[in-house]
Amino acid sequence: MIYLNYAALCPAMTEAEAEVARTLHEFKRYLYSEAGIEWYLRKVQECRQKVGTLLHVSDPSTIAFTTNASTAHYLTLSSLKWEPGDAILTTTHENPSITKQLRALERDGIRVHAVRPTSLETFLHTLEERVSEAGVKAIVMSHVSHVDGRVFPVHDAASMARARQCLVVIDGAQAVGHIPVDLDSLDFDGYFFAGHKWCEGPLGTGAMVMRESIFSHPRYRGIEGEHHGDPAAGSFEIGTQNIGLIAGLAEACEQRHRRGINPEPQRVFRETARELLGEHRNCRFMEWQGPHAPGILTFKGPDDLDHGAFVKRLASEAGIIVKPFVDYPEDDAPAIRLSWSSTMDQREFQKGVLTMAQRLKS
Repeated sequence: MIYLNYAALCPAMTEAEAEVARTLHEFKRYLYSEAGIEWYLRKVQECRQKVGTLLHVSDPSTIAFTTNASTAHYLTLSSLKWEPGDAILTTTHENPSITKQLRALERDGIRVHAVRPTSLETFLHTLEERVSEAGVKAIVMSHVSHVDGRVFPVHDAASMARARQCLVVIDGAQAVGHIPVDLDSLDFDGYFFAGHKWCEGPLGTGAMVMRESIFSHPRYRGIEGEHHGDPAAGSFEIGTQNIGLIAGLAEACEQRHRRGINPEPQRVFRETARELLGEHRNCRFMEWQGPHAPGILTFKGPDDLDHGAFVKRLASEAGIIVKPFVDYPEDDAPAIRLSWSSTMDQREFQKGVLTMAQRLKS
């Protein structure tokens, strides 16, 4: 199999898997004895520090562990009091699980406006117009688009929001571990990510960074199951957590930090893919005049191509795994997304893309 769907799920790194097993084995000696609880709390604090180092979060107590990005987003929305007439700004390029949660608020009279990112300049202009409208209470958007890897101007969006006392919630699922992320330099209220994507952490892991601004916000109503005495962000860690998975995510983040995030190998892969696919004259790339994350390239095939069926044939006949966008996002589907690891074998990558290009011609 030639796997080109890393934006959906990265294989967990060996060090992270080993840390899961080691941590669970050690915890088994204590379980929920008094000594076990003390050990558990120390371990969680250690894990917060490791994740905070990768994200440049100077206060690790603002980090909470969760099972994935979608759960973190749900908890964030649920912790706020939304009222009929409120408006939330987002983009047309959000993950369906995020969009579904936002649209569910519309049943309670909340307005959701999705801005289509046609170009960097137009996107910022439209966002500034929208955020100035009455009733806008929050901007909820991705740091990196899961659709085609464009890097959204989160700093500019946050500045616009702050000037109008809006909340800023950012989905970093496609950013953390993929591009450098410095959260101490970003003005936001909530930022979350999944561990099983570019961090190469275990499945069922994720984290959220919740600034004090969200806890002191007049719309904050809290989360059921808060533990008094814990850091405020810890209130989002509901119920019994899997300390092994948390430790595995922290180890993956520490390894990412140690190795550094070098985008150059992925950029080389991206240019190779553009060259090979670009030889097909009806191949159109989904890009804008702005920054793109290096590990993602999305294209639209010929108008008469059944993109969904083409992707299924690639998998069944050639063992090449890519991501199809069949009916979303609006106006940009159908399309096909390729995504890859910086450590992927170059010959395997070229073989996969070349096979895809040849099949597009046939």
